[in-house]
Amino acid sequence: MIRVYAALLASIAAFPALAQTKLDMVGFGGASNLPVWVAQERGLFAKEGLEVKFDRTPSSGALFRNLMAGKYQVASAAFDNVVAYVEGQAEQTIEGFDVVSFLGVHGGLVSLMTTPDVKDFAGLKGKTAAVDSAASGYALLMYRILDQKGLAKDRDYRIVSVGGTGERLQAMREGRAAAGMISPPQDLEARKLGFHTLGEPTKALGAYTGSVYNVRRAWAKDHEKELVAFARAIVAAHDVIFTDRAAAIEVLRKRLKELSAGDAAAVYAKMTGPGGFTRKAQISIRGARVVLAVRSQYGEPAKKLTDPYKYMDLRYYRKAMREGG
Repeated sequence: MIRVYAALLASIAAFPALAQTKLDMVGFGGASNLPVWVAQERGLFAKEGLEVKFDRTPSSGALFRNLMAGKYQVASAAFDNVVAYVEGQAEQTIEGFDVVSFLGVHGGLVSLMTTPDVKDFAGLKGKTAAVDSAASGYALLMYRILDQKGLAKDRDYRIVSVGGTGERLQAMREGRAAAGMISPPQDLEARKLGFHTLGEPTKALGAYTGSVYNVRRAWAKDHEKELVAFARAIVAAHDVIFTDRAAAIEVLRKRLKELSAGDAAAVYAKMTGPGGFTRKAQISIRGARVVLAVRSQYGEPAKKLTDPYKYMDLRYYRKAMREGG
């Protein structure tokens, strides 16, 4: 019996473990992280053999630098950001950039909001708008929305780069900016302060691909099992969000303790409405083409971008859906 037990232990020790069961993830703050929180709270990651730790980034530049440096394996960020770095249109260059999008989050939940003194688009003339990065993220989306109203960057308004939604809202509160693209739940806070909502991507452009989950190609090629497991867990989390309102709101209130019951319900309604979380965590190809059209218009150096699949690797998602039944 002792010999059998010793042999069993030896066989277990010789069996190769998963290359990595602990994943370090980075993204921006806010309610767009609800699928990750649901997957953590409901044990969906654990069911897939994963332990996922999430850190908040102050900016897209820091996010991609840390992803490329190997500090994180998965990053949640705007699809437009990935395109910007691949095409050399971001504010900085990251050597060897090989990041691709593999899973969807939402269809552009941000809203163009202005301070109480700016009640309409005309009131933005001569003002400053806060952005994460002048060349990426939702800044270009803001340029398109304002262009549709006859307002041109550098002619009618200025921009200042401050960071993510929290930093943009803070700049507006401090009077350093009069406008910014704000996401939930900070948009609720802004409205309580008397801020105005002037535009939303789904109303201005129709389909749009907002945040997506991203990974380095170099890391992904040796960690397919982990990425497929991550995708299955996130797809299951999206299913929970759409089918179990009470459970989703409970997680929202646990993670965003400042939300009242009414605020949480309002955030949930927005997150599951137009421009909100994508069903089955899909990346909208139609929305991605809109992102490319916007970047073709405003990106520098100017390029005509037409192929969304250049910036994606959907093999892991497709395998997760097949194996998930």
